[in-house]
Parts: sequence; C-alpha cells; structure tokens
Amino acid sequence: MKELLEAGVHFGHRKSAWNPKMKPYIYQERNRMHIIDLGKTAKMIEEAYKFARDLSGQGKSILFLGIKQQAKKCIEEEAQRCESPFINHRWLGGFLTNSSVVQKSIEKFCELQEQKEENLWEKFPKKEEMKLHRKLEKLEKKFRGVKDIKYLPGAIFLTDLKVEETALKEAKKMGIPIIAIVDSNCNPELVDYPIPGNDDAIKSIKLIASKIADAVLEGKSLLKEREIEKENKKIKETQIKEEEKEEEKEEKGENNEHPLRNNKETSGGNVSGNT
Repeated sequence: MKELLEAGVHFGHRKSAWNPKMKPYIYQERNRMHIIDLGKTAKMIEEAYKFARDLSGQGKSILFLGIKQQAKKCIEEEAQRCESPFINHRWLGGFLTNSSVVQKSIEKFCELQEQKEENLWEKFPKKEEMKLHRKLEKLEKKFRGVKDIKYLPGAIFLTDLKVEETALKEAKKMGIPIIAIVDSNCNPELVDYPIPGNDDAIKSIKLIASKIADAVLEGKSLLKEREIEKENKKIKETQIKEEEKEEEKEEKGENNEHPLRNNKETSGGNVSGNT
C-alpha cells in the first residue's frame, strides 16, 4: 500500500473526464479530481500477479505494451528484465490479428541485422548502404522487442486503454487475456484483469509493470523447477530399469555358471529316490 501511495497510483483524472463504470474503484473526490481506492488496486494487482505467474508457469509469454512517452522506458526495462516481448514505439496494426504478415516483416528485420553484423553492406555504394541503415533503424524501432516471438502471446499487458485501443480490440478479437492499468476515465469491463491506477505517472506505470514482471519471473522459475523435477524423475526411472536389467543378467549368469552342479543335484536326487 505504501509503495502505491508513494508512486501516486491513487491519482485519477478530473471528475468531468471520468467513466461511471469506474465508480466501484473510486475512493473519493478531492479538488474535482478522483482518488482511486488503493485497497482495491492492491487486491487487483494480486489477482493479476497470480494470473501472470500461472500463465508464465505454463511456458506462455506476456506481451508488454507501452507506447506513450511516460511508459516507453519502464516497459522496455521491465520486459527485458523478465525476458518478455514488448512494443514501445507504436502498435503494429494486425500484430495479433494478421500475425503471418507481421512475421514476414520481422524476418526481414532479422535478415538485415545479420547482413549488417556480417559487414555485407560495405560492398554496396555509399548511397545504397545509407538507405539500408535507415531501413534497419526504422524496423528496429518497430520490431526489436518482438523479434524472438514465434507465437501469439498468452496475454497482453497494457498501460493505457485509450492510447492502446487498437491493441485492446485486436486482443479481444483473438481471445487473448488482457491485463491493464485502468485510470478513472476508462472502462474496466473491457479488461480481464483491470488494475485501477494512474496511467500517466511514470512511477505508477513502473511500479505496476514491475509487479507483472516479477510474476513472469516467478512463473518461469516454477516452470524450470518442474522441468528439473521431471527430468530427475525420468533419470531415476531409467536407473531403476537399468538396475533391474543388470539383476536379471546376473541371475541368468549364475544359472549358466553351474549347469553341471544343477544336473548332478538333480540326478543325485533321482538315484537316492530310486534306492
């Protein structure tokens, strides 16, 4: 709660700009400004955290999105910290609904990157080289945060429902769960996991994004533990099978080493029986 207060998460918009559907999350009105109920914010951060952790624990990714100026830096930092895809330049139209076309552009970006690293452009005329550099810079702004993404994300984290409306619509169309910071001027019903809070202050965005990033890291850690446990169990089962095979071989070996003795014992028993 103290963290939320210090980050200014409780500051909403002016009363004249509010969305009535945010009424359950408004604590009070002060100087014509809405104050968000941090008790409910903390509770909903916890719900979003559990969802993000469990999703990450299944090996699915969460796409971090923050395209307005206040969110750009912190979204990139938090996404990189938890090794998640991110977009902080501008939303790529059709990124979720027409991913096959976008994937081709990402492949082109990766191809140009490889060419640059291998110094293949040095053979070209200076004008052509500069043209390729400009093209790469343009593509890098768009795709550097999503160049490794191969499948649709398991969820998307938004920092401003108004600014990122196109992404919101695409996610809903594709049935992708949405986690989002929801300010007093937004509709929380559009989001699966709304987090009531200030979507304009850098500290507020940073704090909430860091909680989602922490959840992703915890989920990945749990997934890794389960994979190690599964691998150890597999190794143990293999060892047990090998030991059983060795025991069977030893038993067969012992029987093969004393065939005469076994025959004598058998024949001796028959003689004494006959006598």
